[in-house]
Amino acid sequence: MIRPIAVVLSLLTLSACQVSEYYAEGRSIAARDRDIAICEAEALTTYPPRIVTRFTPRIFHPGQTTCDAAGNCVTSAGYWEGGQPYSEDLNEDLRARAITGCMGGRGYARVSLPVCSSDQQVRSSTVMAPLTNDTCVIRRGGASMIVNP
Repeated sequence: MIRPIAVVLSLLTLSACQVSEYYAEGRSIAARDRDIAICEAEALTTYPPRIVTRFTPRIFHPGQTTCDAAGNCVTSAGYWEGGQPYSEDLNEDLRARAITGCMGGRGYARVSLPVCSSDQQVRSSTVMAPLTNDTCVIRRGGASMIVNP
């Protein structure tokens, strides 16, 4: 029998090996990065950060009275738990959808690809390669490149 925690851990491990990237066959990496910057700037202008402070739920734990066999009783005090503040950007999802729409309008699709293993021989290119069963992503100097080994 497979334990649920083992299944969850294996799914997390597999998902950690995948990278989501914007892709358009034949486009240069520089053009993709420029288009991402343009789309991010437009989305930020249209949907600027709208930060609000929220609070975690508060729960009251009432005091309890315990008595021994002799009838001596002790009551513990009740207490509150929760109520910690945290910040949330109400426009975060809207910005992300605006970026995705903008990139789609520029001809890009979001693809999820595995990270190339460190022992794979890859050919670096300034142009996004056609997708194959072996296509993977490498990261160099903070930039991601979609390559075919």
